[in-house]
Amino acid sequence: MNLLRLLFKHETIALAPNAFNSDSSAATVILKILCQSLVRIDHDGAIAPELALRWAVSPCRKHYTFDLDDRVRFHSGRPFTANDVVRVFRQVFDGKSDSVLAADYEGLKEVKVLGPHRVAFEFSEPNDAFLNNLAWRTHIVDDTVAQPCGTGAFKLTEWVRGSHIKLERHIDGRGRGGANVDAVEIRYAPDVNERIALIERGAADIVESVPGSAAQRLEDAGLLRTMAAPSQARVLLCFNCQEAPFNDARVRHAVAHAVDRSALIRDVMGGQARPGEGVLPHDDPWMHPVDPVGYDPDKARMLLREAGYGNGLTIKVAHPTTAPLPAISARVAQDLEAVGIRMRASSYDDPPWWPYMYMRGNWQMAIQGTASRPHFDTLLQREFCTDGVFNAGRYSNAELDGLARRARHSTDNEERRELYARIQEIIRAELPVMALFSANVLVGWGPHISGFKAHPHGVVDIQNVRMAAPDDETA
Repeated sequence: MNLLRLLFKHETIALAPNAFNSDSSAATVILKILCQSLVRIDHDGAIAPELALRWAVSPCRKHYTFDLDDRVRFHSGRPFTANDVVRVFRQVFDGKSDSVLAADYEGLKEVKVLGPHRVAFEFSEPNDAFLNNLAWRTHIVDDTVAQPCGTGAFKLTEWVRGSHIKLERHIDGRGRGGANVDAVEIRYAPDVNERIALIERGAADIVESVPGSAAQRLEDAGLLRTMAAPSQARVLLCFNCQEAPFNDARVRHAVAHAVDRSALIRDVMGGQARPGEGVLPHDDPWMHPVDPVGYDPDKARMLLREAGYGNGLTIKVAHPTTAPLPAISARVAQDLEAVGIRMRASSYDDPPWWPYMYMRGNWQMAIQGTASRPHFDTLLQREFCTDGVFNAGRYSNAELDGLARRARHSTDNEERRELYARIQEIIRAELPVMALFSANVLVGWGPHISGFKAHPHGVVDIQNVRMAAPDDETA
């Protein structure tokens, strides 16, 4: 039996598909192995078929029709049909679940069965991000409660909290292609040194996140092949915009000018990141250039004096214990100390950091890693709009809310580009969050592994992985 050993950063708090506690990168990376959606985001960032073989979009972008793959079976053995798609979306909107997906599908009027393997979606207004959101964290699952029963290439057989997860191969009418993995074991290593030690012992076949500072050494030693993929995943400073001192934008800007991001990327991230000069990376199709926030300690001190903090201040900061955030926190504290800002930092295991301490914690500034979003609209609706479910800093701007709503429902790309540009200018001026950098997805796999590569959204796609025999590492 070919057992594939995966090493992930940290454990998830839940594996309940489409639920609040599972709307996290830690849960999604596992759920994407177990569950599928109608479409997926491929390794190039494009929308590609998954449970749907093909689809059609009306010119008004209100009507979507999908033709489903009739070979698919759930892990329970039951055939997948259009009725399952309707049921999943009914549960998202029924008010009985704690799903946050309803906001992603604002304006959805009806999901209609057109045949056993044909389904249609109708919106009251255009929703430009629909396919992107559908491909991201919406999982089509069987009607079960005990565990995620999806249609993915592997099914869950055991979860021992604090230790491991075990999966086994699921085969339906689609077959298994050229893959030869029979079973999977997932373990966790939040600490960088622990992760490196496990890699050096040969205890992992695929590593979700290779420490950038050690990547070249591990590759030179023949322990791993590594691959970096540019990603929208970011590490940011999130400010509590409703309480002093960060209800004053001058203090937010002072912090931003005090942090030497280039040195942080070089010394902490091993160069495996890009400075964030806005809320979107340079290669995002909706990115609008904004003035960079330069490293300028003198300007930081001036802004603090203007805001009434010329004698310095102490701030409460929170962050998870997952690497590399503790090291980032220490480096940020060093830079802030130089301009008169002292950090009183508290660190939390993850979970329960996400979502409970981050969303409900008593902090003035949080240092948080955020997963990539499938569309700029998703990022805005969740993190920057006043009622955003993950707007942890309680930022509120009525103009931004209105612009985001107009952009979501526009069918004119040029109009939407202008709206998104204005939104990015507002965020740059008010700075409710400060992007330290966009982190590359840096994955690694043993020399005996083939058919695997980095995904821009951090998906660990193992359905086509092959494992060579111990005496044959040329595959």
